[in-house]
Amino acid sequence: MLKNEFTLIDGTFTGSETNELLSTLFMDKLRFHNIKNLSHLERFGKPDVQAEKRIQGLEETLEQVLKFLRNYDQEKEFEILADIKIKPLNNPEL
Repeated sequence: MLKNEFTLIDGTFTGSETNELLSTLFMDKLRFHNIKNLSHLERFGKPDVQAEKRIQGLEETLEQVLKFLRNYDQEKEFEILADIKIKPLNNPEL
């Protein structure tokens, strides 16, 4: 069986590094959904409802993350662990 779990982040970071790392990840994901939404709008003349919902959720989560980090000194260390699990749809083997 092929491996379907991968480590994206596994490390210790200062508050400023944590802020930069997580902000960059969220902004890239927001950019992805904004492009998807724009493409859908151009092709079909209407927004992609799923992309718009995801954009709103990501913006809210990013705001919560930044609010959390503001409670700590920029030199405070944080451990970040982020794994990715990829599962093909309609494939019960994984």
